[in-house]
Amino acid sequence: MSTADRILFWPRLLLSALRAQAAYRGAFVLSIAAMVLNDGVWLVFWWLYFSRFPVVHGWRLTDIAALWAIGATAIGLTHGLLGNLPRLAQLIMQGELDVYLSLPKSALPHLLLSRVHVANLGDVVFGPMVFLLLLHPTPARTGLFLLAVLLSAAIFFAFTLIVHTTTFYLGRADLLAEQVSISMVTFSTYPSPIFQGALRVLLFTVLPAGFIDTMPISVLRAPDPRFIAATAGFAVLLNALALLFWHRGLRRYESGNLFQARL
Repeated sequence: MSTADRILFWPRLLLSALRAQAAYRGAFVLSIAAMVLNDGVWLVFWWLYFSRFPVVHGWRLTDIAALWAIGATAIGLTHGLLGNLPRLAQLIMQGELDVYLSLPKSALPHLLLSRVHVANLGDVVFGPMVFLLLLHPTPARTGLFLLAVLLSAAIFFAFTLIVHTTTFYLGRADLLAEQVSISMVTFSTYPSPIFQGALRVLLFTVLPAGFIDTMPISVLRAPDPRFIAATAGFAVLLNALALLFWHRGLRRYESGNLFQARL
């Protein structure tokens, strides 16, 4: 296989997964539209709230719109395009990693990119749409938005991978992984100033949603180089830890003895 083929293999795998889902065109479009509507309902809720209380701890409606634009896009990229990431604990428990471990390609990217979760693709549509329609994009703000999305997606990815790979060490941890992942998403969609004391410390350590729900202020409204650098460093560290958890966990993996093949 040539170098070009090696580079293009992963995008082609993702494209193949997208085509497989898009084959059922009606369901594909309906799932995406339903998620866009769901996200839109939440934004309308915040609009109604801020129409009565225009400023909450220094946050305005535009900051909430930015938070949802960044968070939705990041979640869509990690949970939508990497469709097997939110169900990784289940795959480990059921011994369904065999097929990926038997392939010559790296198991983790092959596993993650071989399935697309269509509903979360609606998040990928919703986030940029909110940014373009409500947040007055300029070249500079667009660059900052993309940076915020990249950092948020990196944190979402690493945190989700760590939570789900605890299944290697704890056994049945699928429900725990699901609940912790939901908590991460939930805390990431609320204004950061409402969390104080020990909970705020928790949101910048164990459940790192604090980095994400601070993005609208520290990246988009008033870019803070120290916050951006700290977030980037944390994202790199968390991803390194996630990959370490994954590779060490594989040593504990018990095969499900599933004889399958992927083309």
